[in-house]
Amino acid sequence: MIKRIFFVLFLCTLAIGVDAQTKKGGKNPKGKTTAPVDSTANQPEEELDPMAKLELTLPLEMEIDAMTGKKVYYKDRKRSNDSLRNLLRMEIKRKTATFNVSTKYPKKGSKERIQLCINLANKDTNLVYCVNDSVLRDPEVSKLLFEQTKGDTTFALVYVESFSKSRNDGGLCNSGKEIKLFFARWNIKENRAKWKQKTITSCTKGITNMTKEPIVNWDKSAPLVVSYHRGSTFYDIKFDPQKPELGIQSGNNAAADEGK
Repeated sequence: MIKRIFFVLFLCTLAIGVDAQTKKGGKNPKGKTTAPVDSTANQPEEELDPMAKLELTLPLEMEIDAMTGKKVYYKDRKRSNDSLRNLLRMEIKRKTATFNVSTKYPKKGSKERIQLCINLANKDTNLVYCVNDSVLRDPEVSKLLFEQTKGDTTFALVYVESFSKSRNDGGLCNSGKEIKLFFARWNIKENRAKWKQKTITSCTKGITNMTKEPIVNWDKSAPLVVSYHRGSTFYDIKFDPQKPELGIQSGNNAAADEGK
């Protein structure tokens, strides 16, 4: 019995010694070195973005040193390849374009007018529509109310709202509103579109929106009916989501307000 106890103690002591030796020297019980674990072995390589890939393919900037006559290379890539960079930027922008409404300001000294620009996107095709508008600038609210594609044609209804920004009203409409609806009939295959716009609120033109429910909350479950008046005349327009090809439909009184 005593011999068995001593034998068990001997085995425990031996096991403890081997474990300590393994931790200290990095060897297993058979004397072989334990290989360190590479924590990055199974991690995927980081994917470079298209611009970074392009930069790696461009040659470095180089010139001949006047003193030694040797070629001197710089860290910067050749500026002569800026055209390639611009083409890639345009292609990336085209493929990643989304719906957007913004104001395009002319360059300093240019005689061009301020424009309101709408960008529509369908997969990797986008369409930009700009119209001269110095009143409805820097929209506070813009929403793609409706969009549907049938064959090669996309029908879109866009809502744009901004505070009035006119230089010709003496500051009377600085706190007023300008709201427009834009309808686009966009042939995606040819990338051409026909547009129609309606001004439904305007401090500068004296147009007041009388629609009961907020237009931006329209849920497309029924036709959108917009009512507004200019002076003493009332107008009604309608957009039917079940028949988008009809576009913005005007009532009898609204015929005089076409394109406004």
